[in-house]
Amino acid sequence: MKQSGNNWAAFAAKEFMESMRNKRVLVLFCVFVIATIMGVALARFLGAILAALMSAEGGAPFTIEVPPAVWQDSYAQIYSSLTEMGMIAVIMLFMGAILREKNTGTIDLMMAKGLTPTVFVLAKYAVAAAIVLTALFTAILIGFGYTLVLFEHAGNIGDVLLGAVAFGSYMLMMLAITFLWSAVANSTAIAAVLGLGSFFVISLLNLVPVVGRFMPAGLASHSVALSVGNGPERLIVHIAVAVGVAVVCLWGAVMVLRRREG
Repeated sequence: MKQSGNNWAAFAAKEFMESMRNKRVLVLFCVFVIATIMGVALARFLGAILAALMSAEGGAPFTIEVPPAVWQDSYAQIYSSLTEMGMIAVIMLFMGAILREKNTGTIDLMMAKGLTPTVFVLAKYAVAAAIVLTALFTAILIGFGYTLVLFEHAGNIGDVLLGAVAFGSYMLMMLAITFLWSAVANSTAIAAVLGLGSFFVISLLNLVPVVGRFMPAGLASHSVALSVGNGPERLIVHIAVAVGVAVVCLWGAVMVLRRREG
């Protein structure tokens, strides 16, 4: 047990250092922060831009009533941007997490030295999850501050962080799905198609009346509701499904590597 713990810590440290060297952390932080800033700016200025276009000479031949921008709109746009840009960034950056080790043969060398598939997958996932959550919470805090600057009110910071927790569970589920496809696929192209395809399928299933009640994609809207001080229904159900899917996917990745080892 002690040896397994030592292997986990050593491999996790190695993963973290590699992530820092290949700029993965910087890229993810930049994507998340840019998506958040864009979301806040869009919430604040979209109405003014549309109104200007309508009133311009030769503008639209019809009139659209644009309601005044309010601070609550900021979080709706933030999570919309993070759902689109953030999720895709997570999938693209981590789709080769296991695949690279398989293609280079590094995984076989590590297994020969006593590293188990379970430690391999869980250590990699723990480091990736820490990176994703740190980037997410950093972006949300920046979004909170920017919302305060543009709207002079940004809600309760506790509610905002609770919304980030809900969205984080959705992101960690997608990260686990990405790890599973990274273990299964034989090329980055296949891993990308499977990862992105899973994301779009889950997003589409969220629109199906009966199935959508249980799909974790609903956590994006729950995050908005929590951020503005509302308590959404079925939050626990969606988080439980997200955790369950993540556990199954990580178990699947471990099983794929055990089969390879055997």
